[in-house]
Amino acid sequence: MTITPEQCKAARILAKIDRNTLAREADVAANSISAFESGVAMTDGPLTGTLQKALESLGVIFLPEESGHGVGVRLKFDRTGAKQISRWETEGGAAADDDVP
Repeated sequence: MTITPEQCKAARILAKIDRNTLAREADVAANSISAFESGVAMTDGPLTGTLQKALESLGVIFLPEESGHGVGVRLKFDRTGAKQISRWETEGGAAADDDVP
C-alpha cells in the first residue's frame, strides 16, 4: 500500500508531530515532506515508504481502501489502552434496547 499525501498529513496530526520531527525520524528533508503533502512531489517511490515506516514507528496505522469507503489513518492501541477502552465501553451497565426513536 502506498500512502497518500492526505494520509501523511493526517498521520502527523494524530501522532502530534510537526514536519521537522518527521523529517528527523525518517531521515529526509522537511521540504520533501512539505512537497509530498502538498501534492507537488511524486506519490510513489522510496519517499512514501520511508515516511510510512517512520510514522508507523510512531504508532500510526494506515488503513487501505475497503469496499469504496476510502483510505484512512488511525493510532494503534497498546494492550493497556485497549483494556481502558474496554472498561469505558461497559461504564453505566450493560447496553439494552431503548424505546427512543
